[in-house]
Order: sequence, then structure tokens, then C-alpha cells
Amino acid sequence: MDLRKLRAFIALAETGSFRRAAQKVFLTQPALSQAIRALEKELKVELVRRRPFGLTPAGEVLLEEGRALLRQAQLLEERVRKAGQQGVRVGVPENLLLDLLPLLDALRKALKTPVEVLEMHTPEQVLALKEGRLDYGLAGLKVEDEGIAVEPLLEVPFYVALPEDHPLAQEEAVELARLREEPFILMPKEALPPLYEAFMEVFKEAGFQPRVVREAVRFPQGISLVAAGIGVYPFLAPYRYLPHPGAVLKPLWVGGRPPGLRVALIYRKDPVPPHLEAVRESLRTFLEGGSGQGSAGA
Repeated sequence: MDLRKLRAFIALAETGSFRRAAQKVFLTQPALSQAIRALEKELKVELVRRRPFGLTPAGEVLLEEGRALLRQAQLLEERVRKAGQQGVRVGVPENLLLDLLPLLDALRKALKTPVEVLEMHTPEQVLALKEGRLDYGLAGLKVEDEGIAVEPLLEVPFYVALPEDHPLAQEEAVELARLREEPFILMPKEALPPLYEAFMEVFKEAGFQPRVVREAVRFPQGISLVAAGIGVYPFLAPYRYLPHPGAVLKPLWVGGRPPGLRVALIYRKDPVPPHLEAVRESLRTFLEGGSGQGSAGA
């Protein structure tokens, strides 16, 4: 059914006058009459009694249902228009944000649409994706959910904070095995269990269990304890940008190579998120161009 003809019919039914209805829908009176006759021919039923003017029973039904149909069409137009203008919502862990700002900016420029960044750890991202509150996530922890697609992006390094006067403070990178006898400052397991387990895997690869003397949930707390000489503090790479008086920050190695924490693009498989191919292409182009910096997060 042609919505323009339907609007003409509803205008006629509401005004009760061909002249006023024609003015309301910006048609000439002959054009309005032609639209009504075409609609009746299409539906194979009389809709309007001309003299005296009135609606037939079929016309009464079309008036009621047609109004509802036009409202639905208007809502659909608004939703489609809004979807075309809507930005992409990306979840990023707080401790990834500093390193990933250039990547997110490249994504915004490539898509030519706003990119809304929401600070969320990986478990929060998964829940938000499943509830439709998020389009994409940049996850630093392992995701095992059948409804969530996982596409690895990059592997990011761990760092370690040492007191300024530590014997290894002048090294370009610190082999974890050389810290075997050191007191360690670590995040508590209950703060974010998957991230804690990722740290434990690195120690396992180095062949020892750390002697933990203090726990620190936040980077500033950990650095202050290092500066006070309490211990050494492994942490996630993006925090290297933050102030660290009294401590030096060094890449952490295991077996002659930097252990990595994989960052992945995650999204809901069904329905497919907006701009998926464009998002993939822009991320791939950015990373292959060497603009991406190693970062880590959860």
C-alpha cells in the first residue's frame, strides 16, 4: 500500500472535505480524488461515499488501522535515521585506555562516526554486549562465551617497578627469574581474579612462586610501596605513563622474551554489531601501520 495515498485518505476522512484534505496534504483537489480512486481500486472496495460524504465500513476500518500503520512507519523512519547517526559504543578497561586512545581515534576517523568509550573490565564488557548496551569490547582477559566472538588484536607486555636504587634499575629489561628472591607487591586475587591468574601464569613460566609481602589494588599504591623499599611490583604496561617518583619502570621478560597479555576485539555474534567490517579493517590498518603501542589490561 502506498503510504502517500493512505495519508491522502486519512486527511479526507478527518476533514470531511476534498478541498481541505487536498490543502492538508499539499495536493490539488483532482490529484487527491485520483489518489482515493486508485486506493479503492487497489483494495477492490469502496472507501468513501461522495454524496452525502461519509466513510463506508471498509473506510472506517482503514481509517483506524491506517492511523496505526502511519504511526508505525514514522517510528520506523526515526529508528532507521537514529541508527544511521548512532555512534559505536566500545568498552575499554581503565588500565588499557591510555595506550588505546590512538587506536580509538583511528577508529573514529575511519568510521566517520562518534566512538563512545565506556570504561569496563572484560567481564563487564561481556555482560553489556549480551544486554545490547555495548557494540564492541577491547578485552584483555580470556573470554569463553558461545555468544561472543573473539578476534585477537595484539599481545601486550608486562612491566615491573623497582626501587630507584635496585641493582637491576639500570637494565633495559628485567628477567623475572632474577627477581626470584625479591619481596613482591601484587594485586589481590579478589580484585579481579582472571587478571590475578594471568600474573600467576607468568610466575609459573618463570619457575617460581612469588613471595608476596603486600597487596595493592591501584597503581599509585603499588608505586608508593616500591618507592618505600617494600618490594618490587609487576603491573600492566599502560600504567608506565603515570607518575612514578622513587621507582623505575622496566619491561619484564621471561626466558629472554616479554610475556604477553592478549588484547582481543569482542562482540556479540547475533545480531552482528554495526560497521563490523569497517571496524575490522580500521583496526587492522592501524596495527599493521605500526601505530599501535603495546599495552595491557583487563
